[in-house]
Amino acid sequence: MKRFSTLVSFFLIFTPVFSQPFHPLPTINNPPLFNDQLHYTSSLLNQPNREVRILIYGQSISVQQWWKEVKAYFEKKYPNTKFNIVNKSIGGFSTERLKITTANDIASFYPDLILFHDYGNEQDYEKIIRIIQSKTTADIAIQTDHMANQGQEWHNHHSDVWMPELCKKYGLALLDIRKYWKQYLKDNNLQIKDLVVDGIHLNNQGNYLMAAIIENYFDNLSYGGASDNRMKILKRGKDFSVKKDILTLSFTGNRIDVQADASAKAASIGLVVDQQSLETNKGCYYYTRPTRQSNNSFLTKIGFLIAMDLSDKVQEEDWSLTIISIDSVQQQVVFSIKGSKTGEDGTGNSIELFTSKSGKITIKPDYWFIRRNEGDFSQYSWLQPGDVLQWQTKCMCHESAVLTPSSIQTLFQGISNTKHQLTITGQGAKHIKEIVVYTPVLPNE
Repeated sequence: MKRFSTLVSFFLIFTPVFSQPFHPLPTINNPPLFNDQLHYTSSLLNQPNREVRILIYGQSISVQQWWKEVKAYFEKKYPNTKFNIVNKSIGGFSTERLKITTANDIASFYPDLILFHDYGNEQDYEKIIRIIQSKTTADIAIQTDHMANQGQEWHNHHSDVWMPELCKKYGLALLDIRKYWKQYLKDNNLQIKDLVVDGIHLNNQGNYLMAAIIENYFDNLSYGGASDNRMKILKRGKDFSVKKDILTLSFTGNRIDVQADASAKAASIGLVVDQQSLETNKGCYYYTRPTRQSNNSFLTKIGFLIAMDLSDKVQEEDWSLTIISIDSVQQQVVFSIKGSKTGEDGTGNSIELFTSKSGKITIKPDYWFIRRNEGDFSQYSWLQPGDVLQWQTKCMCHESAVLTPSSIQTLFQGISNTKHQLTITGQGAKHIKEIVVYTPVLPNE
């Protein structure tokens, strides 16, 4: 994985932001597989008081500098839109690994739009798409493979045939990076090596080109068109009513936002779904990525824990995992875990299914970051006995909330994507003028 500190400007125009000018792009004409699949995203852009969440997801190519230029592009193009743009890509995590982290990464952020690219097998690629579409209502724009020193026949078929078919099957938007990368090389008499540093990762000009292609697609994004039922806006007096400070609503989905009127200052509400406290719903919980220190990066050593399953006993607390011993030949870790509220919660190893004594956490053998062959992540050393991994379990739902006047706020997310009964009580209930129901297109995966 390489990082670069500079990008370059468009159309041979030099600005202080970039280090040097590069050749302009070929003309990009948005295909229906892009425009027709992003009506949800286009309906959100320019909406006042509406946060638009964009996630960059994939592996090392998605970590490179181009994504920061795309982030700046959105913020400049839509100055009245409140963006929350994050990158959760993991270098080296092709589809067979990334599918393990996807559910937690996606559910905890609940994006509106995902720019996605990954390498790996196509079965797991499709699995990732299905996880996303069962956990969120996000539009997904998938990027075809750029030109690199790889087996061109497979990547041509993957990008030119398999990906368009996947887009049609799941209603995804296609960012045809490969098509315009080829045209750029041809138009400017360049070779693949002129845009990469090691046969695959992007140099400055490659970062420029990746950002420029994506931005041009969005520059040409058409607005309007038929909407679907992923996000329903319900209005007070038409779709719901409040009687004696009680609001009841039947809905199908896994997230609820509300917008209060301007008189809702300091108005509080209580929340119950299906006659149960939201804080006992395991779907409301996620875990932060385990790290060696609170300010340290995720995955700096072989032997890391990359995923876990949370039970309905989970609560908000701090967790730690202490390495007792490692065997780098047998690819095995022996460990103990501890919760700040739970206390010592058991010992286990990485080759057997582990369930903590409290039953709050389960770790499967494939949830450990180990080498799959001698050259896999050879630049990383192993964790050592005494090393400690730290994470937190956090709740995305609460039993009460204070309404923010005129703003849209999320009350809860992450519950099962099924039919539910919502009850809102308290003086603040009468100040809710709109309820937004989010319904992912696929059932729980």
